[in-house]
Amino acid sequence: MGIFYTNAACMVNAAEKQAALALSKVRLFNQAFVPTPATTKAELEAAEADYTGYTAGGETITAWLAPLLDPAGGASITAPTVQFDVTGPVVDTDVVGGFWLEDASGDVRLVGTFAAPIPMELVGQGIPLNLKIVEPTGQVV
Repeated sequence: MGIFYTNAACMVNAAEKQAALALSKVRLFNQAFVPTPATTKAELEAAEADYTGYTAGGETITAWLAPLLDPAGGASITAPTVQFDVTGPVVDTDVVGGFWLEDASGDVRLVGTFAAPIPMELVGQGIPLNLKIVEPTGQVV
């Protein structure tokens, strides 16, 4: 016999996550940092990106979109696109290795790495992030 969440339970889990992540922040870290499950917030902050145009402390996600039953199973919530970009005149450059998500209390809720480091060196370079969290697995795609 398998264990599974019903569709209704998945929707409840996703709605709880949606509420918990209201006013969350997405922040970037540089490629030199390699996070692990034991990574601390202090380590992430020490590796925070600092290219021209990046706002220390990241970008706020005011509200996540409503939960939906996900085609891959479970239910998902999706954040509106968060966009980071280089502005000019360029004074500081960086190469970004990934991101982390903090809730409104400042607690780290998840960390993600990019498939390849992203240079942030020229005006117009940017990183648009489309975060989707699938519940109950917590998988981020």
